[in-house]
Amino acid sequence: MLQPPQCRYTTVRIVMMMFLGMSSIASAQTADFRITTEIYENWSSNPSAKHLILFAGNLTYDLAEIEGRYATVYDPDRKRVILLDRHAKTRTTIDTEDMIRITAQARAAAETREQQERLGILATPELESDRYRISYGDARYETTVQTPADIAMAIRYGQFVDLASRLNLVHRRGLPPFARMTLSQRVASDGKIPKETTLTIRRGVKVDRFRSQHELIASLSQQDKKRIEEIGGMLALYSEVPLSETSE
Repeated sequence: MLQPPQCRYTTVRIVMMMFLGMSSIASAQTADFRITTEIYENWSSNPSAKHLILFAGNLTYDLAEIEGRYATVYDPDRKRVILLDRHAKTRTTIDTEDMIRITAQARAAAETREQQERLGILATPELESDRYRISYGDARYETTVQTPADIAMAIRYGQFVDLASRLNLVHRRGLPPFARMTLSQRVASDGKIPKETTLTIRRGVKVDRFRSQHELIASLSQQDKKRIEEIGGMLALYSEVPLSETSE
C-alpha cells in the first residue's frame, strides 16, 4: 500500500534527519580528510571531471578542479548548501529542508509501482564479495569499496553523497537520485567509502559507461587549508543571488 504523500514526506524527513544527525556527531569526532574523485566517460583515459572534496570541521567543500569555476559548501549544522560561482562572484544558498521536501515530493509523485521501479525508488543494493550493486530500469551502479580508519569518515562521506544527490535533483540534472542514495546509505552504514563506482546506462543497443575513482587521504595538506581560507573569503564577499539566476 502506498503511503499518503504527507506520511511519506514525514518518513523521508525522519530518515534524513537521523542521517544528518549521525553525520554531525561524526564530524565532531573525526579528523579532517580529503577525497579526490575523477570521472571517466566510456573508455576515455582522460577524466571528464575531477572533484576535490575536503572534509574540514563540520563543513564539506566540493571543488571542481578541471573547469574550476564552481565550488559547493555543505553546512549540515546550519542546514544549508552554498553554491559559489568564481566567474560571476556570486553565492546561492539552498536550505537543506527545501532539498528534503523536493526529494519527498518527487517520491510522492511516483504513485504506481511501475513509476517507482522506473525511478529507482524500489531498488535495493546487493553485496557480492567486496562489490555493491544496485540496478533499476536501464541503469546499473557497481561499487568497490575501501575501509577508512574511522567509521565516522564513512558516515560523513555518505552524508555528502546524499546531499549532492538531492542537489542534482534540485538542478534537474543527471539520473533520478534515489537508487544512488540508497546504495550510498548502505555503503556508509557498513563503514565503507567507495573506491571505484561504475554507472552503466543501456539505451537500446547503445551502452554508456561512467567510471569514477575515489582516492581517500586521511589528512588535509597546507594547500587544502589555503583553498578553504580562499572559500571563506568568497563566502564573505560574493553577492547572494537566487537559484534561478545561477548558470550551473
